[in-house]
Amino acid sequence: MREWTMDLHLHTCLSPCGDEEMTPPRVLQRVRNLGIEVIAVTDHNSAENVPAFVKKGQELGIKVIPGMEVQTSEDIHLLCFFDTVERVFAWQRVVYDHLPPLENKKKSLGEQWVVDAEGNKLYEVEKLLLVGTYLSVDEVVKKVQEMGGLCLAAHIDRQAFSLWGHLGFIPGDLLLHGVELTPHLPRCTEQLSSLEREGISYVVSSDAHRLEAIQPPQCFAYLEECTVTELKRALARQEGRYVRTLR
Repeated sequence: MREWTMDLHLHTCLSPCGDEEMTPPRVLQRVRNLGIEVIAVTDHNSAENVPAFVKKGQELGIKVIPGMEVQTSEDIHLLCFFDTVERVFAWQRVVYDHLPPLENKKKSLGEQWVVDAEGNKLYEVEKLLLVGTYLSVDEVVKKVQEMGGLCLAAHIDRQAFSLWGHLGFIPGDLLLHGVELTPHLPRCTEQLSSLEREGISYVVSSDAHRLEAIQPPQCFAYLEECTVTELKRALARQEGRYVRTLR
């Protein structure tokens, strides 16, 4: 086993709030220059750019975990990860079936581009992605687990779109694998104490929407191999595996 450097929350040019420069060659080259070995592509309510990033990642020696940032019916963001493109696309079908039938307002929200591995634009997703789905927090967590995925509550130290921001705690009966903290805010002692008391592990990731927001490694996982199954075991602190962060 060894430590892997990782950033599990990156947006691409598919997210309407993501810059056009967030294409596979540019993102993965910056990631490699920073010494990050593993990333997850986590666009809002969609995984359509995952295949291009996986392909380019294989070429550049960067592991790309298929993922998505889902916005629940309570307007809470959850990060969902799967081991294969096929599984994240199966999850995408569930999410797409629970999106409101609205079109993207590209002039006010931004464009939603699907690209190939070289960053060439293929087509624009017309449905509105930056919106709450009809899926509740409980439904997302349960369904992702049933499909063999991993689910984290995103940026819980932010007020907006955050499980902690809504409730002020992490429900004990919610079968999350862990939570995410942002590198951009001071740590809350009360929050960290609660996570420790409840045995909840956390990752730190950039939630980058533009290239310069991707930061040097903040999060490290000690794993046998970099798979979703191994990440689950590390978050559960099983058999010597662990996740650690710089702060």
